[in-house]
Amino acid sequence: MHCAGRGSARREAAMRYGSVCSGIEAASVAWRPLGWECAFVAETGRFQSRVLAARWPDVPNLGDFTKIREGDYDGDIDLLVGGTPCQSYSLAGLRRGLEDPRGDLALEFAGLAFRSRARWVVWENVTGVLTSGGGRDFAAFLSQLCGWRVEVPAGGWRRAGIVTAAPGGFSVGWRILDAQYTRVPEFPRAVPQRRRRVIAVGYLGDWERVASVLLDGEMCGGDSPPGRDAGGSASGRGQGGAGRCIPLDLTNLDGRTRHLPGKCYDADMTAAYTITRRRPSGVCVGGVVRMLTPVECERAMGLPDGYTAVAWHGRDAGNCPDWSRYRALGNSMCVNVMAWVGERINEEEGMGEKG
Repeated sequence: MHCAGRGSARREAAMRYGSVCSGIEAASVAWRPLGWECAFVAETGRFQSRVLAARWPDVPNLGDFTKIREGDYDGDIDLLVGGTPCQSYSLAGLRRGLEDPRGDLALEFAGLAFRSRARWVVWENVTGVLTSGGGRDFAAFLSQLCGWRVEVPAGGWRRAGIVTAAPGGFSVGWRILDAQYTRVPEFPRAVPQRRRRVIAVGYLGDWERVASVLLDGEMCGGDSPPGRDAGGSASGRGQGGAGRCIPLDLTNLDGRTRHLPGKCYDADMTAAYTITRRRPSGVCVGGVVRMLTPVECERAMGLPDGYTAVAWHGRDAGNCPDWSRYRALGNSMCVNVMAWVGERINEEEGMGEKG
């Protein structure tokens, strides 16, 4: 079924979506201003599930998304979103790709897209997915969604492209977005973090809708990130003058003995290096180097302050373990990137104006 496009009558009901490999559910934070309804989340991580229960208590958590079948949630969904585990596509996962069970979850995601009868899919992963297995892993994922055998193009996958659908399949576009450049009204200066991710958007049938969402208009790029004054920095501090980004060994800054590699960024103007589950970035404030706090990492991801502070392991929310929060944040999506995608799908559905 085709939906209302640009210039068409507004849909009577907001989009309804399901989220898998939900993590701490950055997608729902991004899409809440759109009035979209989350039918379900699916997360197996214990701490992440605790955050979901605290922040989205009325949304059922279906756990292992590979076991979701029709009837496991109320009603139908218009869109399926997920960020299947990226470790198998990254250097941290030794680039095992689809040979790793975590990589197979990308194909399981495609299977659920058909079982759920969603019209749209949104999928996020690390850029390493484009070269994993010589590009064949990404080709397998596209093939599963499109319904025909997709071959790796000569020269490999580019930073953006579209594959059209076979009858009954999804047309899928992909594009590398960097969070430090991705501006939406809620984040006019983006976020202070260098985080490049592959965003894939699929529509059941029409490739032009995918192109309109993912490739039309503002390209979210540039030679430098948006300027930020002191109030817009991740630290929210503003002490110290403009500085330069330098590599830094954060050994023992957290009071532990093991080596903790990381990077440092200036508190006022410069974007942080990517926040990961293992390597929180450092910040130089007034000549003093320290690790980013969990709240600063939340800001760098576009999340509200204290979003991951929940009661955990016998501690109240005010004493939630930092390392549980760091790991959950490092595996999350950036809210501004998901907001950019959601707002453009919203416009394509006839429910808003494209930013």
